[in-house]
Amino acid sequence: MWGGRFDKAPADRARAFTRSFPIDRRMYREDIVASRAHAAMLGRSGLLPQDSVRAIIEGLDGLLEELVACGGPSLTDDEDIHSFVERELTERIGEDGRRLHFARSRNDQVATDFRLYCKGFSLRLADALLDLMEVLVTRAAEEAETVAPGFTHLQVAQPITLGHYFLALTEMHERDLAEVIRAFSAADVCPLGSGALSGVPYDIDREGVAEELGFSQISRNSLDAVADRDFVTVILNACAGLAGHLSRWSEDLVVWASPGYQLIRFDEAYSTGSSMLPQKQNPDIAELTRARAASVLGVAVGWQATLKGVPLAYGLDLQEDKRAVFGVEDDLLVGLSAITGAIATATIDRARMADLARQGYPEAIEIADYLSELGLPFRDAHAAAGRLVRLAESKNVALLGLDDSDFSDVDARLPGEIRNRLDLRGIVDRRSSYGGTAPALVADEANRARQRIDWNRDRLRELVRDGLPQPLRGIIGD
Repeated sequence: MWGGRFDKAPADRARAFTRSFPIDRRMYREDIVASRAHAAMLGRSGLLPQDSVRAIIEGLDGLLEELVACGGPSLTDDEDIHSFVERELTERIGEDGRRLHFARSRNDQVATDFRLYCKGFSLRLADALLDLMEVLVTRAAEEAETVAPGFTHLQVAQPITLGHYFLALTEMHERDLAEVIRAFSAADVCPLGSGALSGVPYDIDREGVAEELGFSQISRNSLDAVADRDFVTVILNACAGLAGHLSRWSEDLVVWASPGYQLIRFDEAYSTGSSMLPQKQNPDIAELTRARAASVLGVAVGWQATLKGVPLAYGLDLQEDKRAVFGVEDDLLVGLSAITGAIATATIDRARMADLARQGYPEAIEIADYLSELGLPFRDAHAAAGRLVRLAESKNVALLGLDDSDFSDVDARLPGEIRNRLDLRGIVDRRSSYGGTAPALVADEANRARQRIDWNRDRLRELVRDGLPQPLRGIIGD
């Protein structure tokens, strides 16, 4: 494409290093759709004859139909997806194919294609995330009354309901969803028409192209338009945050599935065994989710390290944005699907949950609260409850195993009523402040969370409908 300036062809080893077609060929839909919009605009603006425009559009439509049918381009010797499309188009329609690149640079072309791709990726990611959130909310409703251990420092702290735990995960992922949608908005700017960096010397219809491609706005500065990859940073940071959240509760699941805890058992379809040890059933889905989070974080940090050294407007460094995003997309979408299935089919040992929730004297705060209600300053009440814990430890009994005299030795007001305050179910029932773990609150919040998921589903459908051109909508799902 630049042979007129050069006497020598690229060295094989140089071309092997710089060509991107093996990576960016998955962007074939976006490149063809954007090229089609560009050709139509050239016709409307009188920059290309209508016969040439019709030939280009028909050729691009035919190419797209064939590539979709066969699952995308096979690996060829082309430099990148853009040269592949131009070559294929020219072979089909002849000289008119070589007119397509008029009033367009590779710089604004690739930025447009990749913004379209990142918009689609953010919506695919949102769709998968909503699938996971639906499972979490379903499990929360199922386990709204299941007493479970609440941990701090991996030690039992207070009893909670397991439904409360699942809703905590839902809250985390609602924030992730907001960041993913923000990534869609960051990419929703059309740079086509910016040329190499300074614009083009023609009266082109940039607004019309943006509307046809589903962009809500056009870039305001041609230099920034071809240099900007902040939208890539936004989507990678959103992915890193999501992966970090997945890793945190995958770590919980790995611990809970271990012999020392035995709180949860993964379905055999979402477990693996050992090639040597016949008895093993390993939580590999959760473990690999935890590991992939480190990979996603590394890519996000590595991308920012790449971007910080690229002077305006363009350097081939920016070509690495595809490698970063495509790898993260593959890791996250497959991982989200797997962990969604794993948590949907996992079995909870409710009796073991309740047994573990009793360990470590989690009722102690009830004693401190009770004494505070009777007028004792909380710090004094806290100290009294601590003395009872030490006494129970020395006798190797639970707090309810202490004698009335043990309670009265610490505070004469304790015997009697306090025993009614130490039942685990009563403890969780009393945590009834808004956002608390009481079963009734959990059930209500699960319903509200499901309503928010439904609202976000509708919002996602609107973004697909309004934010992507028709040929790109089918790759999001329902």
